[in-house]
Amino acid sequence: MSYGELDEIQWKNPEWINQFGLNTGNVLDYFSESPFYDRTSNNQVFKMQFQFQPPPPNLNTPLEYTKYFESKLSDMVGIEFVIAYIREPDFWIIRKQNRFSRDNVQILQSYYIIGANIYQSPKLYRLISSRLLNSTYSIKTAINLLNNLNEFKHDDDKADTSSNGNSTTQTPFTPAVTQPKKEINFDSILDDALNHSR
Repeated sequence: MSYGELDEIQWKNPEWINQFGLNTGNVLDYFSESPFYDRTSNNQVFKMQFQFQPPPPNLNTPLEYTKYFESKLSDMVGIEFVIAYIREPDFWIIRKQNRFSRDNVQILQSYYIIGANIYQSPKLYRLISSRLLNSTYSIKTAINLLNNLNEFKHDDDKADTSSNGNSTTQTPFTPAVTQPKKEINFDSILDDALNHSR
């Protein structure tokens, strides 16, 4: 199944939630069902190992199992998913990171689980570029409105005076003919600015 841009989708699996519930002990298992999960990660390798080798018997709760699981991940090198923040019962942050050693990791991406919904956090570039585009659109619309306003030239009142000194006619207020103004192309200015910032 193709999901397109991952930071533009929301994923959930109500059937999984109904069967297993959702808590800190199984939130990584729930996350592993989503399109955000990397099946070449250390998490998947470790899960496959557990299929043939049971975990230690002293792990009595799902939370103890999760802590044991993450401690084992810290001994490995490569891509992994860990729980970065917990606010039970309905909010977790999962972090995708590249581990180089036990104390050296590079954060690659964050994901939010709110209730049963999983979201990928947007990249900073996309967030700022979206805000800039919205602002530019508003400014461009305002400038276009100003460009399209008619300009009126008020000529001095001229009156024909008859021989008895009474004013008989008056020149009406007339709009002046103006040349069309050159429009500012904000799209190309924004494109140039964004290309230089990369």
